[in-house]
Amino acid sequence: MSKSRTDASPDCGCSTGDCQPKPSRRQFFSRGAQSIAAIGVAVQSGAAAPAARPRPDGWLPTGLGQTRDMTVADGLVYVAGDSAVAVFKPGGVLVRKIQFAETPRCIVVAKRRLIVGLRDRVLLCDLDGNTQAETKRLAKDAALTSLAVAGDGSIYAADGGSSSIWRISPSGEVLDRLAGGKGGRFAVPKSFFPITWANDSLVVAHPGRHRVERYDADGELKSRWGKRSRGLDGFSGCCNPVSVAVTGGGEFVTAERGQPRIKLFGKDGQFRTVIAGPEAFDVTEHEQVDTGAELATCQNGGIEVALLGDRVVALDHTTASFRLFDLA
Repeated sequence: MSKSRTDASPDCGCSTGDCQPKPSRRQFFSRGAQSIAAIGVAVQSGAAAPAARPRPDGWLPTGLGQTRDMTVADGLVYVAGDSAVAVFKPGGVLVRKIQFAETPRCIVVAKRRLIVGLRDRVLLCDLDGNTQAETKRLAKDAALTSLAVAGDGSIYAADGGSSSIWRISPSGEVLDRLAGGKGGRFAVPKSFFPITWANDSLVVAHPGRHRVERYDADGELKSRWGKRSRGLDGFSGCCNPVSVAVTGGGEFVTAERGQPRIKLFGKDGQFRTVIAGPEAFDVTEHEQVDTGAELATCQNGGIEVALLGDRVVALDHTTASFRLFDLA
């Protein structure tokens, strides 16, 4: 790995075309990946969403004005929104609400810890929200959107501001900045950049490339699949998928914005089935998402997915509510 300063630098000029061949280890773990210029993003602004929004049948309200991220652990659903993390039973009963001084933008629960991503740094907390450690400020224009925890406790923080992923030690030491794709950057919007850890791999949803990628812990690309297509076997719009989860058997659950869908793909990336189609969502709200916009102007990921046994938990940001679907 090369060593260089982590200062942010000017506009990245990412293209939405296909990326270069498999990135090298040097590219992927480059600390010198440049930051894109700050983009004003409504979903990151902290502005409260309307208090009352329509919800189709089956959706459970979170009571939050604006939701940002979700994770599932120990049979509970954790939702980040406003200035809190709300914890629910799967049936929608609120267990507790943990308040924070700053807006939690992304969360993950692992090894009896609640890990919270703020705009430009990460908090390592106990399950009651008490901070045990805190990283340094990651970058001037950082915009954290998603977190993942490896088997050894290493933390990965997806940063839409720098189009890269930070690797952090279990104690909160910032180790590396991971980059990938053309020019050493991921082609992602500033406001959503989904990652997860599954089956000893870092799984990255690459919205600007319309695909899902798997990397090993050392930053080597292991596999990638997906294509831009209006068909069910691909991903449409300027930037999809917007969320990804992986089953115990290695299958992929993806979510799409614009025309909302949750789909299941096999271990090889082949389309299996639609878990939830547009009819399951408030389409009126989702139609307001401009799927034809440029990558840099995409503001709302719309949907998060996670797995709870043989069910998919979906969080719909447009209605600040969640629902459970059968996996297949």
